[in-house]
Amino acid sequence: MRHFTGFILAIIGFVGLCMPAFADETPQRVITVGAPATEIVFALGAGDSVIATDTTSTRPEPVPTLPKVGYMRHLAAEGIIGLKPDLIIGVEKSGPDVVLAELSDLGIPIVILPSLAKMENLPDAIALAGDALGRVDDAKVLSDRVEADLAELNGSDGADRPSIVFLMAVGHGKPLSAGQETTADEIITMIGGTNSMAGFDGFKPVSPEVIASDASDYVLVTQSTLDQLGGLEGLQAHPILGLNKAVANGRVLAISASTILGFGPASAEEIRDLAAHLRTFDQGS
Repeated sequence: MRHFTGFILAIIGFVGLCMPAFADETPQRVITVGAPATEIVFALGAGDSVIATDTTSTRPEPVPTLPKVGYMRHLAAEGIIGLKPDLIIGVEKSGPDVVLAELSDLGIPIVILPSLAKMENLPDAIALAGDALGRVDDAKVLSDRVEADLAELNGSDGADRPSIVFLMAVGHGKPLSAGQETTADEIITMIGGTNSMAGFDGFKPVSPEVIASDASDYVLVTQSTLDQLGGLEGLQAHPILGLNKAVANGRVLAISASTILGFGPASAEEIRDLAAHLRTFDQGS
């Protein structure tokens, strides 16, 4: 019995000595690529380990002040290597592939999340990131919260679905609208609307004539477009976007540019609130 007790104590001592080493294996220097990947890592409570992000990542704080490794599809290996990351978490289409291969060959672990242009992939993306960060329990809690937010959208579908057009100002060029196979299209569907531009796929420039003739019940814009133009009055005064009937009537819905870039943990709550806002519009009609 004495020998058995000594054996157990030896095992406990060995585990105690090893625990710091196991703790050190948790990623301490993480680079995130893509706005949704960054949001997921911070939402999992691992924000303190993030040492840099790509330029599409703008939230939460202190993401805007963190070093940037370039645009998510045009990464440069040299700058990333110099930061000595012990983990890179990126979204689908991060790259180019040759850069990711070079980083992987150097022994830097890279986790690419499933497409976050589809909300249905968000729970899997959270689980994958949580596993890589050693935060499996946090990932489960976060996924449950996201699914609870999405569950509240189930009652937003009705027999009379309002028509909604997505418009976004892009510098001095033509505004963009969103067809099928876009985050904007999925958002419109989730809040109980129909996409007026469902006749094409992807994001495309639209002419002033198309914008002026559009008879949608509502227009969906990015919050950054509103901020850039000075709010609703600025949007209505815009020489092109102001031609839209829904804009002129003040029937404007806003979503963050981050959510248009891809669905992250904050997107579910944001879309839930957008659906509630749409319902208040309808009730006031």
